[in-house]
Amino acid sequence: MDLTNFYNLNPTELNAAIILFNLLFAFVLQLLIVYTYKKTRHGLSYSQSFIFTMIIVGVLSASIMMAVQNNIIGAFAIFAAFTMIRFRSILKEPSDLAYLFYSLVVGISIGMSHYSLGLVTVVVLSSIIYLFYRFGFGTVSDNFDFVMLLSAKDGFKLSTINDKLDNMIAHRELLHSKHLGNDLNEYSLSIRLKEGVQAETVTEELQGNKHITRIELLTGKSTSEF
Repeated sequence: MDLTNFYNLNPTELNAAIILFNLLFAFVLQLLIVYTYKKTRHGLSYSQSFIFTMIIVGVLSASIMMAVQNNIIGAFAIFAAFTMIRFRSILKEPSDLAYLFYSLVVGISIGMSHYSLGLVTVVVLSSIIYLFYRFGFGTVSDNFDFVMLLSAKDGFKLSTINDKLDNMIAHRELLHSKHLGNDLNEYSLSIRLKEGVQAETVTEELQGNKHITRIELLTGKSTSEF
């Protein structure tokens, strides 16, 4: 058996036109992925550098697959090199990791000249992502509208504002209470407003309480850890 042919140590060269087309096509598909990401992204951990990372990873993965082709030893060498790479920044959103993998898979498809696979994947998956975003699939706002944070002096009791809350809030739940020191306590509640009640109305009504020193309402829609 010819071991040279078995391991394919002499990879087939691609002409410059195919290389250029693959890289440009991978770049265009990465732009579509980025467009979907920007349209559906939420939270405060948005990063421009992550946009660049997705594009670079997608195009590079296409280039890598063209370099490796059927060369088994080359594939293992590149895989070993990737194991030494570590992300120094933490991805705060699990979806960011999925998008990075999304870019990688599409780039690999184009690098292997599976153009239909790459294009259909982008069209179908991006459409699914947009529909989930459009109809609020799985958002925490299905359960509540806002998280209300109250800071109050010692002696304050939530029961003293029950009447005002009942007039504005359809449902509420105490999430936690905490002593901050300096005679201050903090309370957090998840609340769902009654029909027609605005968030500003809640803060205005509670500002009159002399024991309350701070009121914050954080939207429950598309919240993320930051």
